[in-house]
Amino acid sequence: MHHPLIQHIVFLVLLAAVAVVTGVRAADVPAPDGQSYVVTKIRFYPREGHAAQIKGGRFSGSLTSPTNDFEVLAPVKDAVPEKQWTEIDLSKNDRAYRYVKWEGPPNSYGNIAEIEFYAGDRKLTGTPFGTVGTKNDPNNDPKLAFDGDVTTFYTGIQHEGQYVGLDLGEAAQVAAPKVSVAAGSYPDAQTVAVSCATPGAVIRVSVEGQFEPRPYASPIKIAKSSILVAIASKPGLADSVAAIAAYRIGQAADPKEISSFHIGNSLTDTINAWMVPLAESAGKKYRYYRFTIPGAPTDWLWDHQGSGFGENRATQAFLAHAPINNLVTQPFFGHGRSIDNEADYSGRFFDAARKYTPTCQMWLYVQWPGEKFDDKWSKGKSELNGKTVEVGKPATTWQEAVANHVAYTERVMDKMNEDRAAEIKAGTCKPVRIIPGGLALARLKTEMDAGTAAGLTDFAKTVYAAPGDIHLSPKGQYLISLVHYACLFGESPEGKVSSLRSGLTDEQAKLFQKIAWETAKSYKYSGLQAKP
Repeated sequence: MHHPLIQHIVFLVLLAAVAVVTGVRAADVPAPDGQSYVVTKIRFYPREGHAAQIKGGRFSGSLTSPTNDFEVLAPVKDAVPEKQWTEIDLSKNDRAYRYVKWEGPPNSYGNIAEIEFYAGDRKLTGTPFGTVGTKNDPNNDPKLAFDGDVTTFYTGIQHEGQYVGLDLGEAAQVAAPKVSVAAGSYPDAQTVAVSCATPGAVIRVSVEGQFEPRPYASPIKIAKSSILVAIASKPGLADSVAAIAAYRIGQAADPKEISSFHIGNSLTDTINAWMVPLAESAGKKYRYYRFTIPGAPTDWLWDHQGSGFGENRATQAFLAHAPINNLVTQPFFGHGRSIDNEADYSGRFFDAARKYTPTCQMWLYVQWPGEKFDDKWSKGKSELNGKTVEVGKPATTWQEAVANHVAYTERVMDKMNEDRAAEIKAGTCKPVRIIPGGLALARLKTEMDAGTAAGLTDFAKTVYAAPGDIHLSPKGQYLISLVHYACLFGESPEGKVSSLRSGLTDEQAKLFQKIAWETAKSYKYSGLQAKP
């Protein structure tokens, strides 16, 4: 949900494969040099004595890198024989990839003796890659899966998440498109041309809100702040990687106007339908943006920009929508991410936002445990630098579990601030703050347990969307949104905001507003301690 914007984002997307334009499958038409890179057959040979570890794995391909954005080419659903080649027919595949790999199933260490990828009758060659590391094993070498010798084999360094594959090289992929106007801020409209160095490549364009994807024919006038995304295609080759450029056209938004950009998963979407109506009910001018992928941790969000919901080209949107006063990311216990991992990836988004809004305030959003509070954080455990660390004592109550979630988030905050200590000391970076959503729910539970919650008595039925569900009901969503309001606007919502469609009585809504403000104001890392 978006407030009417002073600036409007336009997406120029060069997306579709040539097959869409011509009606011809990419696999049927080789590149002009006669070389097609569409995988039409895979042959593989299991490591001797390990054929049982093949079932459940898969072959996949990516346009972008050896680690990200892989799509399944062929799952291995059935058992395969020992000491034999197995062949997978992919003659119906019409999509080429630059990076192709084998992904071993759990508990397999990725073990495999030989892999061969074919485009028609031609065996594809390239540079081997794979999961390699400190395991002292000479077989942890990706080249061994492509040396033509079935007596040698590749093995990974861990029991799961291991892969080995080929980078087919630049010749396998259309060159990334180029735009004629560099990304940046401009006082007036710009006319942007898009080109591709690969002869015969086809470009498609779309401009959100103006027209559907269509073949690119001539330069496009960009009159409003825009994010441009370009992809080019050619039969027989992998589509290009996306070329992305953000443009801010005209005067930036008023820096005094509150704006916030929220990054996370479905728990970040807890506030999505509430923040703008809350602000408007209080008479506030407010710009709200979000980038969410359901179920995604922060590292996944960073690596998969362009998917999900909202302003999904976040690092470009930071320019187009600048200034962004507040950036909020969402650590989540269900992802099992370490303290340093979360600090790293939340920090990457923070630094990207500060590039265009140096005064941006970074926030970490604290959620809440499930009804049973049996997750690792609730038990007081997490990881830092590869070692288990304690963030608290094992919780015996739901409120104690929330406190442990807060303690984890504070450790992330500390790490982020430590990484930027020199900038913070110099006054060029604001210290990270925390939005204590879970603490407000804990305070509400305490009120309800004491029978002082304006007639509300069953905490789980009041705040959770359903039994066993971590997501919140409208009442719970309203409270969490009030805490965000208090932190972002730096004031109490009491008597200023509507109860909207929370389903609360007037008395209950007043209680929720009071709880939200008292929680935010009293929490030491909200930055509100001096507020009346």
